[in-house]
Amino acid sequence: MGATLAPWLFWAGQYISHFQQLSFLAGTDFRRYFDRSILISAFLLLIPILRWIGLRRLKSLGLRKNARRVSHLLGGFALALATVSALGAFLFGIDVFELKDPVPWNLLPPVLLTAISVAIIEETLFRGALLGLFRQTLTPQPAAILVSALFSILHFLNPEREGNVAVHWYSGFELLPGAFWRFSDPLALLGGFIAIGILGLLLAHATIRTSSLWLAIGIHSGLIFGKMGFNKVMKRVQDVTPWFGSDITVGIGAILILLFLWSLVWLIYLRGEPDANLA
Repeated sequence: MGATLAPWLFWAGQYISHFQQLSFLAGTDFRRYFDRSILISAFLLLIPILRWIGLRRLKSLGLRKNARRVSHLLGGFALALATVSALGAFLFGIDVFELKDPVPWNLLPPVLLTAISVAIIEETLFRGALLGLFRQTLTPQPAAILVSALFSILHFLNPEREGNVAVHWYSGFELLPGAFWRFSDPLALLGGFIAIGILGLLLAHATIRTSSLWLAIGIHSGLIFGKMGFNKVMKRVQDVTPWFGSDITVGIGAILILLFLWSLVWLIYLRGEPDANLA
């Protein structure tokens, strides 16, 4: 479904890019549309699955109304963004990265929109529906581990960047054979897979302890905005493998930063939660 939808999503993006506020879509490559179409397809297919499960079982997904939703959302976003920003400032200070010339500050608002939308979709899918369903037959810890592993694996199923090419109705299927290329890179597999897995566990921990998605959405969107915004305004000038790979989310350094962020989230938001289900 994602491969079928990708070209139509691409053409729709080209059409609405004529509006000034959405002009950035004209320069977005087809691979990114392919990634988003798979995510959208998974979200759409979740709807009939939830209907099949039934409302009675949906009430046992482990989520409830969160009276602290605003502070969790904004605080999680700020904490994650501050952590990534501090890392970026450190790497800039030791001359691993430098600012692009000119600095494309105008690219940051679209990145913020992407970060928020992706975080909402992914948290609803992974930490809302899937984690809730797994918890109906498993204890919280195994459920969180399985969903986080799935979360990490799916983030590695990305086709190689193919550049600007003519897009046809079958172009999404042409990308499918190359979707596993990242598994051939030992550094990406070790550093990136583990880092994304730790992020999944952090978000699952936040969801289970607060019984809501607000904190997870805030953390996730803050990390995406910090990472993508950093990549937009900075360029790499030194190789620091294995601490960081192709970007700041791959490598040993990324793992350590996520563990540090996890400890901050626990200290500030999760330690005092009365209904703790996951230690």
